[in-house]
Amino acid sequence: MPMNNLTLTHYQRLTKSIQFLKNRASFVSEKFTELACYPEVVREQAYINYCVSSATIPLLQETIRCAKLRPEDPLSQPLISYMERHIPEEEGHDTLSLDDFVRLGGCRENAIKRVPPSNIMAMIGSQYYLLRHNPVAFMGYLACLEVNHPTVEYVEKLIETSGLPAKGFSSLMLHATVDIHHKQEIIDTLNDLPLTEEAYKVVEMSAFQTYRYVALVMEDVCRVASTQEKTSA
Repeated sequence: MPMNNLTLTHYQRLTKSIQFLKNRASFVSEKFTELACYPEVVREQAYINYCVSSATIPLLQETIRCAKLRPEDPLSQPLISYMERHIPEEEGHDTLSLDDFVRLGGCRENAIKRVPPSNIMAMIGSQYYLLRHNPVAFMGYLACLEVNHPTVEYVEKLIETSGLPAKGFSSLMLHATVDIHHKQEIIDTLNDLPLTEEAYKVVEMSAFQTYRYVALVMEDVCRVASTQEKTSA
């Protein structure tokens, strides 16, 4: 007999509701893996990783700030406690991502000065909007990006397909190993939160937005291959 929403944990319910968008993001990610033979495609993805990692700690800090504005909300203290524990775990990841971009042949100064792609700005910007509506929203973002982290096998396949130096994939390999432990903590934190139906819907919307833009961002990355094919021709 299939489980209904009353018998599902928050995370199980979320996984069930966003499966379609997750499948779309996974499909585009597989396409990226096929196109990793183009160095420019891999560098573009490394730049995207830099953009995302640069935004993580500011988003965690903003979640804490917004939660502190709602002291009467029973969600606030568990959120603050988790985000405060998570910030040190994210420190230095932006620098590592940028270093990888450079190791893969990118220009550090250009990466820092470059205006991020519009879909990255939309993905991050939508989180600021949602978490200011209700800071619990950020759990949906984390449940997508950090729970569904790259695997060691996936990173090794990228290295093999690209033929690029393995040291240029240090950030991805770190997430493939470290996020295994972060994953369960995020799931447990989400499941333990006293979510009302309204609060759950905010988390769900955050997850929808995240996977939607992950797919769009990865499509943008894959298009770099088309540019390179035209240049080669």
